[in-house]
Amino acid sequence: MRNKILKNLILFLFGYCLYIALEVTWRGFSFVLMGIVGGLAFIFIDKINDFLSWDVDLLLQGCIGSGFITFMELLIGEYSKVNPDIIPVMWNYSNMPLNFDGVICLPFSLLWICLSIVAVFVIDAINYYILGEKDVIPYYTMFGKHLFSFTNKVI
Repeated sequence: MRNKILKNLILFLFGYCLYIALEVTWRGFSFVLMGIVGGLAFIFIDKINDFLSWDVDLLLQGCIGSGFITFMELLIGEYSKVNPDIIPVMWNYSNMPLNFDGVICLPFSLLWICLSIVAVFVIDAINYYILGEKDVIPYYTMFGKHLFSFTNKVI
């Protein structure tokens, strides 16, 4: 139990910091709440291989991660429009194509797929190399083809 809490805390902090760093690099600023979403996304993406097989297509893992992030954007975006005193409006996708109410849009959902795939690699590296968690060497498939595997741990 204690190891799971520590693992989730480490993943949360990595996701939090990575998201804030990416957003500051992209936009020049960020919000604490968006870092929290990044941390929660890391924990959520980590759970994909806990519930599904390692044979799950990497693109599908990215789509599942994107679905989570887009859903969080929808919840936060809609709530912030109704309660701007509690949560400030942090983004506006009104000028983006295929947007819903200015709070989610297809172009960013596609970007979240790419970022989720990168997160899968980072999370698996943390779990395998740093936390020594996985007995199976992480490997990845796309469209039924083996892409690559991590190298053996150095003991």
